[in-house]
Amino acid sequence: MKNVLNSGDIKSLKEGQVLLTQLREVANGFMSIELAEVKKGSKGLSAIFLFNKSDARFSNNSARRAWQNGQPSDIEELLGISVDDSQDWILNDKGFKVLPLNILNPIASYEGTDYIMRVQIQETTEPTDYQAANVETAAKRKGKNGEFITNGEEYIFTNATIVFNEPEDVYLEADSLEIIAKAPTQRTERVDTLTGEIFS
Repeated sequence: MKNVLNSGDIKSLKEGQVLLTQLREVANGFMSIELAEVKKGSKGLSAIFLFNKSDARFSNNSARRAWQNGQPSDIEELLGISVDDSQDWILNDKGFKVLPLNILNPIASYEGTDYIMRVQIQETTEPTDYQAANVETAAKRKGKNGEFITNGEEYIFTNATIVFNEPEDVYLEADSLEIIAKAPTQRTERVDTLTGEIFS
């Protein structure tokens, strides 16, 4: 099987479909792969999409995303694509250098076997060190700046990864509105990831 550039579109992605949206240059010569998948139960047509449909950052399918850093040469070998400077790299609206790919249902080929790339979502109340230090931005909320969503009065954290098998998704049941209104029991701190400075 071969990966086909521009064979999919985030706006028309359907349940069970996966899209390798883009690569982004990151530190130390690595590139970050972005994968999007519409999961069962994802929201359909929404007001936020309709009122922002001319903005490419919005889609009508609530696709879940996962990222994985990799070496450019390994990405080229596994995906069978070119990622060198002669490709159509652009600067996105945040100033990052990205290579749009839009490969529908991408596969990674390794030692003669093709692996379908999928997004795995696992929710937990046990944060990573980074999540614990950055609760304000890492914990699950109702919308971008909405109320925190909790489980057992503890923050919920979402870990999204790229896998090569059927995803084992884990979703936690949210507390009732009465419980969510209470302050969660975990400590809230923000950390500058460049300097390590902790903000209370």
